[in-house]
Amino acid sequence: MPSLKHRTFVLLLFLMSFVAAPALAEDTRGTQEKPIAGVPIAVDGRQFTEQLNTWAARLDALEDAVHDNAANEVRLTDLRHELEAIRDGAHALADSANESLTQTKTLLEALGPAPTDDSAKEAPELARQRASLNAELADFDGRAKRAQVVATRASTLIDAAVEQTRKLVTAKVLARKTSPFSTALWQEGVPQGLEALARLGNAPAVWWESPATRDSLNQALPTVLLVIVGATIMGWPIRRWLLRRGGPRAEEEEPSEGRRVLAAAAGGLASCAIPVLAMGSVYVSLSVHGLLGDDIRPLASGLLVGLSFYFIIAGFAHVALQPHLPRWRVAALAEESADALDARLKLLAVMIGFNGFLRIALRVADNEDSFSSLVDLLANSTIAFGLWPMLGDRAWRRSPESLEQARDGEPVDPRLYVLARRILRLGVLAIPVAALAGYYNLSDYLTRNIILVGLLFGLYWAVSTLVGEAVWALLSAQGGPLRQLRSALGLSDDSGRMAHFWIAGFFNILLGCALVVMMLPSAGVPKQDVVDFLQSGISGVQIGSFNISFTDILLALLVFAVALRLTRMVQRMLEHRILPQTRLDVGAQNSIKSAAGYAGTTIGLVIAVSVAGINFSNIAIIAGALSVGIGFGLQNVVNNFISGLIVLAERPVKVGDWVVVGGAEGTVRRINVRATEIETFKRTTVIVPNGELISQSIVNYTLHNKLGRVDIPIGVAYGTDPALVEKTLMEVATGHKSVLSYPKPRVVFQAFGASSLDFELRCYIANVEEILIVRTALMFAIERSFRERNIEIPFAQTDINFKDRDFERLEALVMRLVEARLAAADDNRKDDA
Repeated sequence: MPSLKHRTFVLLLFLMSFVAAPALAEDTRGTQEKPIAGVPIAVDGRQFTEQLNTWAARLDALEDAVHDNAANEVRLTDLRHELEAIRDGAHALADSANESLTQTKTLLEALGPAPTDDSAKEAPELARQRASLNAELADFDGRAKRAQVVATRASTLIDAAVEQTRKLVTAKVLARKTSPFSTALWQEGVPQGLEALARLGNAPAVWWESPATRDSLNQALPTVLLVIVGATIMGWPIRRWLLRRGGPRAEEEEPSEGRRVLAAAAGGLASCAIPVLAMGSVYVSLSVHGLLGDDIRPLASGLLVGLSFYFIIAGFAHVALQPHLPRWRVAALAEESADALDARLKLLAVMIGFNGFLRIALRVADNEDSFSSLVDLLANSTIAFGLWPMLGDRAWRRSPESLEQARDGEPVDPRLYVLARRILRLGVLAIPVAALAGYYNLSDYLTRNIILVGLLFGLYWAVSTLVGEAVWALLSAQGGPLRQLRSALGLSDDSGRMAHFWIAGFFNILLGCALVVMMLPSAGVPKQDVVDFLQSGISGVQIGSFNISFTDILLALLVFAVALRLTRMVQRMLEHRILPQTRLDVGAQNSIKSAAGYAGTTIGLVIAVSVAGINFSNIAIIAGALSVGIGFGLQNVVNNFISGLIVLAERPVKVGDWVVVGGAEGTVRRINVRATEIETFKRTTVIVPNGELISQSIVNYTLHNKLGRVDIPIGVAYGTDPALVEKTLMEVATGHKSVLSYPKPRVVFQAFGASSLDFELRCYIANVEEILIVRTALMFAIERSFRERNIEIPFAQTDINFKDRDFERLEALVMRLVEARLAAADDNRKDDA
């Protein structure tokens, strides 16, 4: 039998193994999950698989729910949210796996290629690491692909949910109900309407006769009265402040378009501020004190909404059209058109307010009965009746002043917005037609969107006008900090107008896009689609491996524009403040200024590309793919660009130099990236590619200095004393103040010419740019001195010698000419006889 000591040892060994087993198992699992090379794992393998399986099972259930015909818009929106969460989570897992995959590939590349020769064996540790890394590589690749499959499936179901939502919205708008020509609709709708009207009429009496109402009203009456008085007291100063700060003023004779819009906005707010504030305060006060029960609340809400619509529309319409103050009218309308449009807008305000009151007070949106159809027919037809005359030609005729300004010698249509009003009139005509055909939802859809289009158009015009004038005021400031900023930015009047055009145009585009997006939900686009569209514009759209973000692109353009403007500021500072304080010549200063411009533009472009989120490695790949085409197609452009940099560096020519390039002679005015501008002495500009400045010979009169030589060739008659000629020419040269004494002038006896003794006066001047002036003055002086000293300047002479037989031939030719002339004269006399 084993001894007690032996049994005790076995028992202790068993207990130690039992305690250490979980730790060993855990360590084994950790060893299996932890890669040998130390690459971090994106997610635990089992967790990763369990998460994907959970999502896959959930996607099966969501697929059935998406294709369920009983699902409504709210249900489909909830499903889309859940699907988007699964898609984003799957993308996150795929990105994490791809990141680990990239790191594993890097480590595997560090090991180098595996030996292919059987004789060359790899070290066991390296072989084990290579096998481990290959296993990890396959694992991470599989994870990324499985996660991508889940994300793709979720995206497919999201598209299906979007399509299903659009079908529901379209079916709802185009749903046809009982036609108004059906007697059944009237038989059901009239009793329902009478019942609803009776209930609405009895609601105030029931509310008033309720003991709880009286008790609460007695307690709340002081508060309600105080609120009304407070709203009036607050509204009156607000009204006066609005009119004083922004309202129309009689002393302003010619207000600008933006000023008229601001006056219309201030006047409209002032006209509706007090009634809307008073009604809203009373409603909130009654609601807070519990005085608006379920029976009276629809009536109170309908009155509040309807009256608010009327005061706001009528108030803004009246101050915008200004029937009695034509110069403050926002639109260039004739007097009778402004009066007609003002009256029709007030009528439309009554109809819209009444429509809002009916729909809220009678709770039309909560019911789908025959009475709701009759209310839709009545309300939409009434609004169409108000819109139709408002879009007529009589309300939109130009004023005589604007007609004269727009005409400018050509015929102009006196009516405004003809095409747009005709399109809107077709839509207005379709409102009652659709309702009579039983398409009440379509009729309501048209009514709502036509009104919304008009409101958004007016808002767009007003805001764009105000912003345009504000930008112009900033860019055309003639004093103060704005003037200093404008000077620092280098904005002249022309550049200011150009900047105003682009800034205002860019803002108008953004404003138009924003208003279109605001209208999309009313046009039937699901709100979630609008939200997704905006998010995609902010976060970006994935196209292949590229992420295109519109906000990043706009920000990149803004950064590039700011960089260009800062570069121009630096160049102006160098040109006017820094470089003039140095001893550098004008050409060197221009080279430094140009180099600063190139450097600033390059830095701005690099920063803009980085802000736009473009990977430089992708740019390198594209540039490499296009290098061949660029080499052949743009070789001249690249050559001229590089030559321009060489010209700026070596400076064989500088701005202000007098050069001769090919057949062009003149002064260098500007050295650009591609070409150099040379202004000839005839004030014409010659564009010389920079490549020609490097490849051709250039004559530069002012490369190192402006010292130049004047050469005047002159001939004197044979027999003239050469010494006297030399003395005379030297006296003329030394007597001119622009001729330098060193190098001293010289007279060169060049040749014995055919008709003269040929001399040449050579003298030097300090400024070669004055060569024509000095040459002309010297030639005048030479001619005067030669005339005083009787030195003859011969003209070219030619001696002609005739031989004897030449005289005989000439005599015979003359005799024949004389005989022919005499014969012609005899013939003429015979004809006259």
